Amino acid sequence: MESFEFNLEDRIAKIKAINEQYNLEKYGYVSCSGGLDSMVVSALLDVALPNNKIPRVFMNTGIEYLDIVKFVKEVASKDDRFVIVNSGVNIKNMLNEVGYPFKAKQHAHNIHIYQNNKELCDKYVNEIENNPELKNNYDYIHNLPKGVKTFIKYWFGIRERERSIYLYESYP
Repeated sequence: MESFEFNLEDRIAKIKAINEQYNLEKYGYVSCSGGLDSMVVSALLDVALPNNKIPRVFMNTGIEYLDIVKFVKEVASKDDRFVIVNSGVNIKNMLNEVGYPFKAKQHAHNIHIYQNNKELCDKYVNEIENNPELKNNYDYIHNLPKGVKTFIKYWFGIRERERSIYLYESYP
C-alpha cells in the first residue's frame, strides 16, 4: 500500500477524530451533490458515527441533471437528514449578470502558487503590465519559472498551448 492510501479503518478513525475535535453532530453537515463521492462520504459517516443526525445538504440550483434530482428526492424521502435547498435564483440570468465562477480547484492551485512565490509572481506581473506585448511573446511566457508560469498564464488569461499550436500551424 502506498503511503498516501487509506484503508477503510483509517478513514473511519479519521472521521471519529474529526468528530471529537469539531462535534460534527452539532456543527457539521455534508454537502451532497447526489453523486458518488458525496454519497460515499455520507455512508462513511454512518459507519463511523452510527445513528448520527448530521445533515446532508443538496443545493438544487436548477441546472442539475434531472436523474440526480430525482435520486436525491428519493433518498430524502427515506432519510430525513437529507435537506434539499432550492436556490430560487434563475441560474441563467445570474450567470449572464455576474459571470461564471472560478473553477475552484484550479483557482485554489493558482492562489497557492502565488502565496508561495509572491515576490517572483509580482515581479513578472509588473513586468508584463509595463510591457503588455510580452503576453504575446511565446518564448518569454514559455521560459518563465515553473509554477510562476502557471500563475502568470492564469492571471493574464494566456493560453500557451493554443498559441503554440497556432504558431506551429502557421509555419510552412
